[in-house]
Amino acid sequence: MDKRNLWRIELFTMSNTVDDRPLFVQFCANDPDILLEAARRVEPYCDYVDINLGCPQRIARRGNYGAFLMDNLPLVKVLVQKLALNLNVPVSCKIRLFPNLQDTINYAKMLEEAGCSLLAVHGRTRDEKDGRKFRADWNAIKAVKTALKIPVLGNGNIRHMDDVMDFLEETNIDGVLSAESLLENPALFAGFYTAEWVEGSEEKCKDGNLDQADLVIEYLKLCEEYPVPQRMIRSHVHKMLGEWFRIHPHIREDFNKQSKLTFEFLYDMVNRLKELGGRIPLYMKDDQVRRTSATG
Repeated sequence: MDKRNLWRIELFTMSNTVDDRPLFVQFCANDPDILLEAARRVEPYCDYVDINLGCPQRIARRGNYGAFLMDNLPLVKVLVQKLALNLNVPVSCKIRLFPNLQDTINYAKMLEEAGCSLLAVHGRTRDEKDGRKFRADWNAIKAVKTALKIPVLGNGNIRHMDDVMDFLEETNIDGVLSAESLLENPALFAGFYTAEWVEGSEEKCKDGNLDQADLVIEYLKLCEEYPVPQRMIRSHVHKMLGEWFRIHPHIREDFNKQSKLTFEFLYDMVNRLKELGGRIPLYMKDDQVRRTSATG
């Protein structure tokens, strides 16, 4: 068996568990036949096959996929139709906005008609890559939701659970996605806030008895159970321990010097940070703390 088949088996059979459902497998593609072949390989192990039509990065421009297929909507339609007509699992898509709202609505309707069963909409255009500079357009997402019959998920401007609840209320969407904020705070959807988002309202918040160091330990245990490339571990640990590294830059420098990471080094690094004293806690709203205590 070649390495590619071993990699597929390792990735998708070990994910076929009750605890990891529903499971979406996302592809970038620009060839309908190759996409279908790839999707069929993972179809037995997942609940949805997703087409990434929203990536705005240079690598997507070079490869002619992601958001750059917005310049070739007939091809996009064929990609969706190819999967919808030939798979036994539903097809989902993630898109970005066109500068013109009606173009975005027409795009979303085309995807629905082609067989997309669930649509995720990032509320920025292809050129608006910097989320700190450009606010996501929730009104545009609301307009897409109103125009479609299929479920719509929204993405953009999510920093904590207050944003999640506001997003749902303002747009009537069916669910919320987050990317950058989750990299720093994977406990976001559990109701935990980083310190910057409770400044000025400390009297309404309590220490959630959790911090990023605890999350890193949990993350590393998952990585041991479900192996991922070291570059991903390095990037995620950097995000989660960013505040700690700012306080203890010598620990960050030691981390960056490691050409090859080991779990022994990573666990020891977290312990070193804890031994240096202090905590950088995650917070919960006081009413959330009470609900959590009541439910155990």
